[in-house]
Amino acid sequence: MTAAETSGAAGRMDPERKRLAAFLLCFTAFATMLGIGIITPALPLYAQLMGATGFWIGVIFSSFALSRTVFLPVFGAMSDSCGRRRLLLIGLALYSLFSALYMLADTVYLLTLIRFLHGIAAAMVFPIAIAYMGDIAEVGEEGRMMGGFHSAAFLGMSFGPLISGVLMDYLDISAAFLCLSLITAVTAVVCFRFLPDHRAKPREPVPFLTAACHPALRIPVFFYLVYSVAYATYLVYLPVITGTVQHFTGTEVGVLIFVGTVIMAGVQKLSGRIVDRSNKYFLLAIGIAVIAAASFGIGLSATFAEYLGAVIVLGCGFGLSLTTIAALVTIAGRETGQGAAAGIASMAQGIGLIVVPVIFGVVMDTAGIHAVFFATAALTLIAVPVLLTVGRSHPVELKPAAPAPAER
Repeated sequence: MTAAETSGAAGRMDPERKRLAAFLLCFTAFATMLGIGIITPALPLYAQLMGATGFWIGVIFSSFALSRTVFLPVFGAMSDSCGRRRLLLIGLALYSLFSALYMLADTVYLLTLIRFLHGIAAAMVFPIAIAYMGDIAEVGEEGRMMGGFHSAAFLGMSFGPLISGVLMDYLDISAAFLCLSLITAVTAVVCFRFLPDHRAKPREPVPFLTAACHPALRIPVFFYLVYSVAYATYLVYLPVITGTVQHFTGTEVGVLIFVGTVIMAGVQKLSGRIVDRSNKYFLLAIGIAVIAAASFGIGLSATFAEYLGAVIVLGCGFGLSLTTIAALVTIAGRETGQGAAAGIASMAQGIGLIVVPVIFGVVMDTAGIHAVFFATAALTLIAVPVLLTVGRSHPVELKPAAPAPAER
């Protein structure tokens, strides 16, 4: 009998099942982000082999964000009413299928279409897993639980580029996409067999516009719009500036992203308890300022050691910011529904990831790749005074969720 078949009624999980669910959700985050990390350095180079300009590289990445953003609120609301597990399993299966299709792409247009379909599947995986983790996180442990989840995700992503670099140097670039497909398929089988079908305590559905305008989600939405600028630059243009401008090997590019992402994972894990006890808006301001400084440093770098130092600093900023914002979204989700809150936050990030790669692709084509990193530093700095102002004022205080009845 599977764990899903032995799940109990809706409500608070017993400790043993909670540990199992948390472990499997972290495993899902690790495995899927491992796969994403594998194709992240490969995809821009794969597109360039087809003759893609900086603009088209941006369009390819934006197509993923576009479809993901469009479908996030749909799947988020569905998971609040229909349960997380079913959507997560369907999403993992589709994710594996579309990952394999990358190997069939032979034009920029087909690659863009596959990337668009991949985004639909992505809307059913990571945000749903975040919502599930939010369901089982109790009051006062949001930072620790979500920090551990995101730490697992970025730990997976940290190994991905390193593996990708080795695959590209010693096998073939298409091996990266096959690897992503296989990893996601294995994850789907593991979750099908063991992940409990836990349902949160039933609640009245919150209309999308009401949830999107909820006071507790204003700062998360603002943050993700700003964060997406730096994240898009990290994902899309760091491999370009290091691989095609500085002529680092695939392995060297993989090492850079590996080290930066390991730092992200470590900081997220270590900062969880600090986030639970601190002013979250001040922590966000610190994280964003560090990200801006690191982006500027990457633009000035000329040697591998300089890039490595800047990437380490960038990882610290990302790690602190993501743990903090995940806690804020989880707190808001107790009022709006975890699926809706995770979907809205991810949708805000998605909007940024739709627009930023295309705009920065034009910047790259007209002003050079270094200008992309200087623009990133300037745009992210805008958020710092806003977050400091909110931190000094009276932040939104949400009432703690009433304890759910114990399962029988």
